[in-house]
Amino acid sequence: MKKFCLFLSLLITLMLYSCSKEEPPVPGDNDIVYVCSGNSASTYHTQRDCSSLKSCKQDVLEVTRRKARENERIICMNCKKKDDENKLKDTVTKN
Repeated sequence: MKKFCLFLSLLITLMLYSCSKEEPPVPGDNDIVYVCSGNSASTYHTQRDCSSLKSCKQDVLEVTRRKARENERIICMNCKKKDDENKLKDTVTKN
């Protein structure tokens, strides 16, 4: 009976540990991004002044990048292009 109780408590501990384990953080997950609250919106924006975001007819919300991705949003192609250009400029400037 003692072995059974020990086994059961070990099993419960393992189950609780595996359920509470979160995915490791991804760099930039806590960055603030912008989403249109409209039902048809499917992207998030890293630039508040993005031309695509200006067409939003609903509220523009500030959320973390992680939250945007959890809600199945993908990065706006205009913002991605600007981000990539800025990274390239930073790389060139450092060298």
